[in-house]
Amino acid sequence: MTIEFGRPKVDTEAINVPALVMKVDTASIRDYLPLSEKIPILMLFVQASDPASESLEKSVTALIQKTAGAMIALVVDATASPELAQAFELNQIPSAYGLLKGQPAPLFVGNQPMEQIQLVISKVLDVAKENGLSGKAVVKEPEKEPELSPTLLAAYAAIDSGNYESAKGQFEKALLENPNDALAEAGLAQVKLLIRLEGKELSGIISAEVQSEASILEKADALIATGNAGAGFELLLELFGRTAKDQREPIRLRLVEMFLVAGNDNPDVVAARKALSLMLF
Repeated sequence: MTIEFGRPKVDTEAINVPALVMKVDTASIRDYLPLSEKIPILMLFVQASDPASESLEKSVTALIQKTAGAMIALVVDATASPELAQAFELNQIPSAYGLLKGQPAPLFVGNQPMEQIQLVISKVLDVAKENGLSGKAVVKEPEKEPELSPTLLAAYAAIDSGNYESAKGQFEKALLENPNDALAEAGLAQVKLLIRLEGKELSGIISAEVQSEASILEKADALIATGNAGAGFELLLELFGRTAKDQREPIRLRLVEMFLVAGNDNPDVVAARKALSLMLF
């Protein structure tokens, strides 16, 4: 067992930020000011096309990056955001302020040598540590959109041109190439819906009384296609419930297909999926 002396360790909280140095204005700054309860913030007020501002911003950016997340900087164009300049009672641009637990404190005015800025940042970090600000900013990389295969690209191009049958063939081909391709699976369900409804007057279908299974399926299609997924699922579930058990499978498959069209995160899909599960068992 290892025995350690000194102060007890403070757990470091990771704080996700888009960048360690961010340009903000009167509106967007509200998203970041609360972070000063966990991590020190350097507020830098600059002016566009001002050489001193440009030089200071470069120096501050380089030094903030060196803190490796121990501090972040918010850069404000004082001319574009006069309300913020007034709130901080600016007398000179560029100017820098420290922000700890919501409390601003002036740090320096005018352009400064790198060495002087480094000393100021080190002092702010010491004060932040003494006040229990132990957060660490972590730059969260934006999620990359999945790269589409040539087959999927061809399918979407066919939809854009109105050639739904061709798109259907391309989505089916994509599923043969990759049976687990969720985009291809959802795309196929959507294009099959487009094919079933092509050339039809949806408002008339929705307002019409339904009796036959075919008319119920068509009305459910129209409701889901026009954004009323909940009502469409109700029709399908009602039809499923009154259909003989040995004849339900096509309706179940249609429901599963429509879940893909509406999207798995849709609350109507969640509710309908649960109802279907209860009816199956």
